[in-house]
Amino acid sequence: MDSTRVAAAQHGMALVDVVERAPRRGSSVGISSRRTTRGLAAGRKAAAGARRAAADAPKADAALTGPFLSPRSLSVAERLRLVDGVERVIEGVFAHLPLKRARYGIDPVQRLRILRTQVEQLSSDSFHFELADIVTRLRDAHTRYVGPASLSDKVAALPFLVEVFGDGAAPTYVVTHVSDGLDAGFQPGVVIEHWNGAPIDKAVRRHADEEVGGRADSQRAWSVQSLTLRSLQYGPPPDELWVVVGYRATDAAGTPTGPEREIRVSWRVIDPQEIDQMPSGSPVGRASAARLRRTRAVHPAAAAIRRAKMLLFAPGALAGEQADAQPTPRAPSGRKAPKAKLIPTRLTQTLKAESLEAPGGPFGYLRIYGFDSAPEFFVPELIRLIPQLPANGLVIDVRGNPGGYILAAETALQLFTPRTIQPTRFSLLVTPFTRALAALPALQDELAPWRESLEAAVRNGELYAQPIPISTFEECNAIGQHYGGPVMLVADATTYSSGDLFSAGFVDNGLGPFVCVGEATGAGGANVWDYGDLRPLLAGTDLELPMLPDGIGMSFSFRRATRAGPSEGLPIEDVGIRGTPYAMTRDDLLGGNPDLLTHCFDLLRQQHLSRLDVELKKTTRTLKLGHAGLTRLDVLFDGHPGQSFRLDSQPGIELRYPAGTRRVELAGFNGEEALLQRRRLLLQR
Repeated sequence: MDSTRVAAAQHGMALVDVVERAPRRGSSVGISSRRTTRGLAAGRKAAAGARRAAADAPKADAALTGPFLSPRSLSVAERLRLVDGVERVIEGVFAHLPLKRARYGIDPVQRLRILRTQVEQLSSDSFHFELADIVTRLRDAHTRYVGPASLSDKVAALPFLVEVFGDGAAPTYVVTHVSDGLDAGFQPGVVIEHWNGAPIDKAVRRHADEEVGGRADSQRAWSVQSLTLRSLQYGPPPDELWVVVGYRATDAAGTPTGPEREIRVSWRVIDPQEIDQMPSGSPVGRASAARLRRTRAVHPAAAAIRRAKMLLFAPGALAGEQADAQPTPRAPSGRKAPKAKLIPTRLTQTLKAESLEAPGGPFGYLRIYGFDSAPEFFVPELIRLIPQLPANGLVIDVRGNPGGYILAAETALQLFTPRTIQPTRFSLLVTPFTRALAALPALQDELAPWRESLEAAVRNGELYAQPIPISTFEECNAIGQHYGGPVMLVADATTYSSGDLFSAGFVDNGLGPFVCVGEATGAGGANVWDYGDLRPLLAGTDLELPMLPDGIGMSFSFRRATRAGPSEGLPIEDVGIRGTPYAMTRDDLLGGNPDLLTHCFDLLRQQHLSRLDVELKKTTRTLKLGHAGLTRLDVLFDGHPGQSFRLDSQPGIELRYPAGTRRVELAGFNGEEALLQRRRLLLQR
């Protein structure tokens, strides 16, 4: 990896240069409901000071332009077209409209109609302020304005990360990562006390009201993240060109020491694509591309921010590299994380696999950063990694996972359980628009399963069409179990979208214990479609959507997700998936999660440990089986009963399968009912 190129990409360019080259129109379309150009004039007067505060940055060949940075104001006709497009999507296909009206006491459609009557009177700033506020109040990270391609992957960044630990009523904000070039005293472990002169917790709570989370804890979690990282394609630039951070050093116990210090840090614009030309994490095959495009569930702004974090703090992963050995993190208190042995993966942006040392034997650790690798690459890579993971137990960590492909998330579940997977259900809001969509020939392959219930809902008065899986039952169970040890899941309040769906499937299908940092997962319960994908499908029909001006796009929640299994019908949006609560500690944030992992290992040790090893010899048509923790083994040949073994006195088994057998299934039990192991062997294709 070219270190000079990486350093240049990490450095980016100063936000002050972007603002000066392309004066902002105000709080344009985006998530911010209250940001305007307040303080901008003063910021311009102090531009020279900002340049002195930041290192010299490469100048852009052309100014960044788009709905958040472009100096051009929209004409009245363009404003009306924009309002019309947004209104038709929200009223016609936005899956959560009844929920948002009931939960937040808002009527976005009526507000858009009122805005239409005001387009000639409102200033550019006021128009975009009102439009942004209408969308923000939906509290849905799936339903977003999207800037033009020129802003894709560009993130306004401060070169450090802030995270929070402790009790929610009295949180502590600590710096956990710092890039090169800042004051030596400003390092991981210092606690933040003030942000631009305001007490840090007050600043976070104020900004949380501008975020899209459906619960107070998720809004706060997104607010902490956006302190230092903000996607420019999904929101306006920060109001300020730099921040003044008041911080204090701490001793080994975490107690603040000495006087409060201040550091001024300039916002910069970075672009991970400067060292990575494959934002999706892996290519998508032609056969699956069309389906995958409209079967996503992702928080797009969080996905862009995740890649920006990699650029700043783990550029090797972004460039497809992975270190052979990882140093064991040590917290300032002296506490060390478990010693880790890295298991190399081909999907460095998406996965991290390790063997972690622990008393009694190692445990596996699988971090899934996102589901934005196509399932045709993602699932085989998991299958390749699983035999290299310790069999004592596995921690699957999806904290901060912003989602991605629904099929990748839901088909992965079967690899970790002998149970039959029931996928999440999805349904469309019943409106004349969605009924007409389902009747279009261009959408028959995707919407035909819902068409009958959409029509029947008119007679029955139903709000939603029949809930039907997007990932089919067959896809979710075609491969079967590959990891046989006990598994558990860790998520947090920024686990979103397909991350929510994976968490729901893990809990509802009974895979194992679930620990959640925060009240619940981020609560993104929908399949996401894009305005730009939908509009061409409707060209020439009565449903044709207007072209949005100035390169503006829009994503929206199209199909509502509801849970399956014992939680059948429960919504995910604004609720999330609850687990056993866990509060991060200072050592967790600064020392590689030693307390969290110890907690996880204790939970895994409480699960029943079993094993089923299979060695296939096709030349002799025999299976050699090893086992532990099982009392009975049933064997099926091509779906028909074959043999059943009592395992109490049989440490190993060797059996022959009939000639012509295409599929052998093995089911291992502890007791009469507890199915713990299942293997499926395809002998002929």
